[in-house]
Amino acid sequence: METRNVGIRWIKLLLDPGVSCRPIREDRILAEAMASRGDAKRLHDMSGLSINARLRYTNVVDHPGFDSA
Repeated sequence: METRNVGIRWIKLLLDPGVSCRPIREDRILAEAMASRGDAKRLHDMSGLSINARLRYTNVVDHPGFDSA
């Protein structure tokens, strides 16, 4: 079996019309922030986010209004 990166066209073919990749990516990054307990370096390594973007996700981890369950 061959493994390699997929392109945006392949992803769009799998999604229903009108569904954007952006919310899926944001959800994945948030899940990683929760799993890593807000490890900003891990988020950067995974997604290449800027410092400000990483802080937006890591600040959610300990936010009192966020229910992770």
